[in-house]
Amino acid sequence: MLHQSLSHSNGFLKSKAIRRFSIGLLLISTLLHLPISLFASEPFHNLHGFYGERAAGLAGAFTAIADDPSGAYYNPAGLGFTHNDGISISASNFKDVKRSYINIDTPGQRYNQTHQGFDPNFIGLLKNFDRWKFAFSIVNTYNYSYNRVDQVNYPLVSPSINSTRNYTKERYNQLLVGPSLAYLVNDKLSLGATLYYMNDTKEASRTQFQQFSDLSYVMRSYVDNRKTTGLMPVLGIQYQPNPKVSLGMSYRRIFVTGGDRLYNEVYADSTRRPGTSAIDFIEGTGESASSIEQGVLTQKPKLITSIPQTSEMRFGVAFFPTARFLASFDVIHTSGYKVRRNQNEISTFGRRVTYTINDTEVRELTRYSTTNFAAGMEYYLADTFAVLGGIYTNEPNTKPISWTESAVDLYLQNTIGNQVSQSSGDTSVIYKVARSGTNPRNEYSRNRGLSLGFSWVTSKSSVSVTYIRELGYGNSRIDPNSLAQSFEYSAHSIYIMVSSRN
Repeated sequence: MLHQSLSHSNGFLKSKAIRRFSIGLLLISTLLHLPISLFASEPFHNLHGFYGERAAGLAGAFTAIADDPSGAYYNPAGLGFTHNDGISISASNFKDVKRSYINIDTPGQRYNQTHQGFDPNFIGLLKNFDRWKFAFSIVNTYNYSYNRVDQVNYPLVSPSINSTRNYTKERYNQLLVGPSLAYLVNDKLSLGATLYYMNDTKEASRTQFQQFSDLSYVMRSYVDNRKTTGLMPVLGIQYQPNPKVSLGMSYRRIFVTGGDRLYNEVYADSTRRPGTSAIDFIEGTGESASSIEQGVLTQKPKLITSIPQTSEMRFGVAFFPTARFLASFDVIHTSGYKVRRNQNEISTFGRRVTYTINDTEVRELTRYSTTNFAAGMEYYLADTFAVLGGIYTNEPNTKPISWTESAVDLYLQNTIGNQVSQSSGDTSVIYKVARSGTNPRNEYSRNRGLSLGFSWVTSKSSVSVTYIRELGYGNSRIDPNSLAQSFEYSAHSIYIMVSSRN
């Protein structure tokens, strides 16, 4: 997080007590003007959107139906019950997201982060070969982009600062591409499988410039690019005991096969004397990372190039009481994930050597398990016109955030610095306790959503429009130097889907 890195950089200004105090105060004043990293490639929820023609209108309760190309994503076994010789689907999604952090520094003060985008999110093809069905699909699970310029002049909480300028550009994307195969064992049972190739990317660049009342300045700029590749197999089974009931189940898991990452940061302070300690450099890849800060050379842990390798199990049931009406219900369970590794650091400055022991948990990858529910209905008002609706939950995959925990964290940080140290001659050993305030998984929001869609259907084609509304409430901790604050999530989505049948 930007605020965490700012706090980290400020720590190297130990000889400038006034400057360190001013920048510490600025953390709060600039908070409302800095875009907060969404970690969209490591999102706070497991449901990112809906894919395909009918699934969106049914709020994702599609596991026991899955009878169009989007079944390749939800339950490839459902493809076995399709009857058309070939189907193509193109789906696009407009999404408007607003995240509100409430009472950041004073009551009633809030920071709003927004995203708007229009992207194709699903394309699928399906071919019928008697009992065998073949499909190919492209799924754009999420695509977030942020590009902002902010400026704060003469902040009241820090009179020693004249202005702060922030330039930010971020983009997060995940793309799935792959074939599907389904086999209709008999009139009641179908089996299916999909194998997706996954490409997950993060591109972020930021520059911050701060000028003080004595006309001195500090500037910080960094670029962080990551690309992760992998496979996501999806296995499914669907059983229809009678014409009015359908049962479905699917299982998927992420397997990371490769990845790379490049991080580069430069920090400059105009008050420093020219020389080797005038500018700080931090560089890292998936193989190694190091820094030179205030003349201190530090060997850091290598960067994370992976994403959480979670698994997901879907259970669904659908009812068809009449030819015009259906109802469906899904349970979606996503597993948790946790990785531990050596994250210790070694710093050298002349003859002095410092060994820092850090917590082994890679918190960037930590996920908590979730269980979500979805229910939907479809009713044909006429032979060619249907209305769809549904509701769903979207639980957070993060640890609950409490005000009490944040207060304890700040107390320990202010009294003992959340660390203990021992020195002997030119050698020092420091043990750092992981702070809850510096956890990148710093948002907890229990979301609920609803869907409303309309579909015009003929024997050869169909057009659908679906509206999705999602709201959530919880807590967040976007600044490690302040208490936890209330959080609100609000999103509007419009899905436009077109399909043709041969």
